[in-house]
Amino acid sequence: MSKAPQDKTPARAKGRERRRQIIDAAKRRLLVQGVDGLVLRDIAEELGITHGNLQYYFATKASLIEAIFDEEIVKYTDTMKTALGATSTQKGRLAALLDSSLDLLSIEDVRLWHILFGIAHQSPELAAILKRENERYETTLAEEFGRIFPDMTAERRAHVSKIIRMLIDGLGITVIYEAADSAGMTAIKSEIKVVLNTLLNLE
Repeated sequence: MSKAPQDKTPARAKGRERRRQIIDAAKRRLLVQGVDGLVLRDIAEELGITHGNLQYYFATKASLIEAIFDEEIVKYTDTMKTALGATSTQKGRLAALLDSSLDLLSIEDVRLWHILFGIAHQSPELAAILKRENERYETTLAEEFGRIFPDMTAERRAHVSKIIRMLIDGLGITVIYEAADSAGMTAIKSEIKVVLNTLLNLE
Protein backbone atom coordinates (compact mmCIF):
# COMPACT_ATOMS: atom_id res chain seq x y z
CA MET A 1 0.00 0.00 0.00
CA SER A 2 1.30 3.47 -0.91
CA LYS A 3 2.38 5.73 1.92
CA ALA A 4 2.04 8.90 -0.16
CA PRO A 5 -1.06 10.27 1.60
CA GLN A 6 0.59 9.86 5.02
CA ASP A 7 3.87 11.38 3.80
CA LYS A 8 2.34 14.51 2.24
CA THR A 9 1.10 16.13 5.44
CA PRO A 10 4.46 16.04 7.27
CA ALA A 11 6.16 17.30 4.10
CA ARG A 12 3.73 20.21 3.87
CA ALA A 13 4.15 20.95 7.58
CA LYS A 14 7.92 20.86 7.20
CA GLY A 15 7.67 23.18 4.21
CA ARG A 16 5.52 25.65 6.15
CA GLU A 17 7.99 25.53 9.04
CA ARG A 18 10.94 26.17 6.69
CA ARG A 19 9.13 29.06 5.04
CA ARG A 20 8.39 30.49 8.49
CA GLN A 21 12.06 30.20 9.48
CA ILE A 22 13.18 31.99 6.31
CA ILE A 23 10.74 34.87 6.81
CA ASP A 24 11.66 35.26 10.48
CA ALA A 25 15.40 35.28 9.71
CA ALA A 26 14.87 37.77 6.89
CA LYS A 27 12.80 40.05 9.10
CA ARG A 28 15.52 40.08 11.77
CA ARG A 29 18.14 40.96 9.19
CA LEU A 30 15.95 43.63 7.65
CA LEU A 31 15.41 45.29 11.03
CA VAL A 32 19.09 45.21 11.98
CA GLN A 33 20.92 45.60 8.67
CA GLY A 34 18.38 47.05 6.27
CA VAL A 35 17.77 45.81 2.73
CA ASP A 36 21.50 45.60 1.96
CA GLY A 37 21.81 43.00 4.73
CA LEU A 38 19.09 40.86 3.20
CA VAL A 39 21.30 38.47 1.23
CA LEU A 40 19.69 35.14 0.34
CA ARG A 41 22.94 33.18 0.58
CA ASP A 42 23.60 34.57 4.06
CA ILE A 43 20.10 33.66 5.24
CA ALA A 44 20.52 30.14 3.85
CA GLU A 45 23.84 29.80 5.66
CA GLU A 46 22.30 31.04 8.92
CA LEU A 47 19.55 28.42 8.66
CA GLY A 48 21.90 25.62 7.60
CA ILE A 49 20.26 25.08 4.22
CA THR A 50 21.48 25.43 0.66
CA HIS A 51 20.95 28.57 -1.38
CA GLY A 52 18.94 26.48 -3.84
CA ASN A 53 16.70 25.19 -1.07
CA LEU A 54 15.96 28.75 0.06
CA GLN A 55 15.21 29.78 -3.52
CA TYR A 56 12.65 26.99 -3.72
CA TYR A 57 10.57 29.14 -1.33
CA PHE A 58 11.72 32.61 -2.40
CA ALA A 59 13.39 32.92 -5.77
CA THR A 60 14.43 36.53 -5.28
CA LYS A 61 15.06 39.07 -2.54
CA ALA A 62 11.98 41.00 -3.73
CA SER A 63 9.72 37.95 -3.32
CA LEU A 64 11.01 37.51 0.24
CA ILE A 65 10.46 41.19 1.05
CA GLU A 66 6.94 40.94 -0.38
CA ALA A 67 6.19 37.95 1.88
CA ILE A 68 7.37 39.90 4.94
CA PHE A 69 5.12 42.86 4.17
CA ASP A 70 2.18 40.65 3.21
CA GLU A 71 2.30 39.39 6.80
CA GLU A 72 2.61 42.91 8.20
CA ILE A 73 -0.51 44.05 6.33
CA VAL A 74 -2.45 41.04 7.61
CA LYS A 75 -1.35 42.00 11.13
CA TYR A 76 -2.77 45.51 10.63
CA THR A 77 -6.02 44.40 9.04
CA ASP A 78 -6.67 41.56 11.51
CA THR A 79 -6.10 43.94 14.44
CA MET A 80 -8.52 46.40 12.85
CA LYS A 81 -11.24 43.78 12.35
CA THR A 82 -10.91 42.53 15.92
CA ALA A 83 -11.22 46.08 17.28
CA LEU A 84 -14.26 46.80 15.11
CA GLY A 85 -16.01 43.72 16.43
CA ALA A 86 -15.89 45.11 19.97
CA THR A 87 -18.17 48.12 19.34
CA SER A 88 -21.39 48.80 17.45
CA THR A 89 -21.95 52.57 17.10
CA GLN A 90 -20.70 54.45 14.04
CA LYS A 91 -18.56 56.80 16.11
CA GLY A 92 -17.22 53.95 18.24
CA ARG A 93 -16.36 51.82 15.23
CA LEU A 94 -14.61 54.72 13.51
CA ALA A 95 -12.57 55.34 16.68
CA ALA A 96 -11.76 51.62 16.92
CA LEU A 97 -10.68 51.56 13.28
CA LEU A 98 -8.28 54.44 13.85
CA ASP A 99 -7.03 53.35 17.27
CA SER A 100 -6.24 49.82 16.08
CA SER A 101 -4.00 51.17 13.33
CA LEU A 102 -2.45 53.96 15.39
CA ASP A 103 -1.63 51.58 18.25
CA LEU A 104 0.52 49.51 15.89
CA LEU A 105 2.82 52.51 15.47
CA SER A 106 4.18 51.66 18.93
CA ILE A 107 5.44 48.18 18.07
CA GLU A 108 9.00 47.35 17.07
CA ASP A 109 8.02 46.01 13.63
CA VAL A 110 6.84 49.46 12.50
CA ARG A 111 10.52 49.99 11.66
CA LEU A 112 10.04 47.60 8.75
CA TRP A 113 7.82 50.21 7.13
CA HIS A 114 10.39 52.93 7.79
CA ILE A 115 12.92 50.84 5.87
CA LEU A 116 10.54 50.28 2.96
CA PHE A 117 9.54 53.96 2.84
CA GLY A 118 13.19 54.94 2.79
CA ILE A 119 14.22 52.80 -0.15
CA ALA A 120 11.06 52.36 -2.26
CA HIS A 121 11.82 55.47 -4.33
CA GLN A 122 15.17 53.94 -5.33
CA SER A 123 13.72 50.70 -6.67
CA PRO A 124 10.67 50.25 -8.92
CA GLU A 125 10.37 46.69 -7.61
CA LEU A 126 10.17 47.82 -3.99
CA ALA A 127 7.90 50.75 -4.91
CA ALA A 128 5.52 48.22 -6.48
CA ILE A 129 5.53 46.19 -3.25
CA LEU A 130 4.74 49.32 -1.19
CA LYS A 131 1.95 50.28 -3.60
CA ARG A 132 0.46 46.78 -3.43
CA GLU A 133 0.49 46.69 0.37
CA ASN A 134 -1.02 50.18 0.58
CA GLU A 135 -3.80 49.13 -1.79
CA ARG A 136 -4.51 45.99 0.25
CA TYR A 137 -4.79 48.08 3.41
CA GLU A 138 -7.01 50.68 1.70
CA THR A 139 -9.26 47.94 0.30
CA THR A 140 -9.80 46.51 3.79
CA LEU A 141 -10.47 49.99 5.16
CA ALA A 142 -13.00 50.64 2.40
CA GLU A 143 -14.76 47.33 3.10
CA GLU A 144 -15.05 48.22 6.79
CA PHE A 145 -16.33 51.69 5.93
CA GLY A 146 -19.00 49.98 3.84
CA ARG A 147 -20.19 48.23 7.01
CA ILE A 148 -19.94 51.31 9.21
CA PHE A 149 -21.46 53.70 6.65
CA PRO A 150 -23.66 51.61 4.33
CA ASP A 151 -24.95 54.72 2.51
CA MET A 152 -21.47 55.95 1.59
CA THR A 153 -20.61 55.52 -2.09
CA ALA A 154 -17.81 53.16 -3.07
CA GLU A 155 -15.86 56.07 -4.54
CA ARG A 156 -16.03 58.08 -1.31
CA ARG A 157 -15.09 55.02 0.76
CA ALA A 158 -12.00 54.62 -1.41
CA HIS A 159 -11.08 58.31 -1.00
CA VAL A 160 -11.55 58.34 2.78
CA SER A 161 -9.58 55.10 3.10
CA LYS A 162 -6.70 56.63 1.17
CA ILE A 163 -6.79 59.73 3.39
CA ILE A 164 -6.59 57.58 6.53
CA ARG A 165 -3.77 55.47 5.12
CA MET A 166 -1.84 58.63 4.23
CA LEU A 167 -2.37 60.07 7.73
CA ILE A 168 -1.12 56.84 9.32
CA ASP A 169 1.87 56.80 6.98
CA GLY A 170 2.69 60.34 8.08
CA LEU A 171 2.46 59.38 11.74
CA GLY A 172 4.54 56.31 11.00
CA ILE A 173 7.32 58.55 9.74
CA THR A 174 6.93 60.90 12.72
CA VAL A 175 7.49 58.09 15.24
CA ILE A 176 11.02 57.76 13.85
CA TYR A 177 11.93 60.80 15.94
CA GLU A 178 9.00 61.21 18.36
CA ALA A 179 7.63 58.52 20.69
CA ALA A 180 4.24 57.21 19.62
CA ASP A 181 2.89 57.73 23.16
CA SER A 182 4.29 61.26 23.64
CA ALA A 183 1.92 64.05 24.63
CA GLY A 184 2.31 65.66 21.21
CA MET A 185 1.53 62.48 19.30
CA THR A 186 -1.43 61.70 21.56
CA ALA A 187 -2.84 65.17 20.84
CA ILE A 188 -2.33 64.73 17.10
CA LYS A 189 -4.16 61.39 17.16
CA SER A 190 -7.09 63.07 18.93
CA GLU A 191 -7.12 65.84 16.33
CA ILE A 192 -7.18 63.29 13.53
CA LYS A 193 -10.30 61.74 15.06
CA VAL A 194 -11.95 65.18 15.26
CA VAL A 195 -11.09 65.91 11.62
CA LEU A 196 -12.45 62.56 10.43
CA ASN A 197 -15.60 62.84 12.53
CA THR A 198 -16.18 66.23 10.90
CA LEU A 199 -15.41 64.87 7.44
CA LEU A 200 -17.91 62.07 7.97
CA ASN A 201 -20.50 64.29 9.63
CA LEU A 202 -20.24 62.53 13.00
CA GLU A 203 -19.40 65.58 15.15
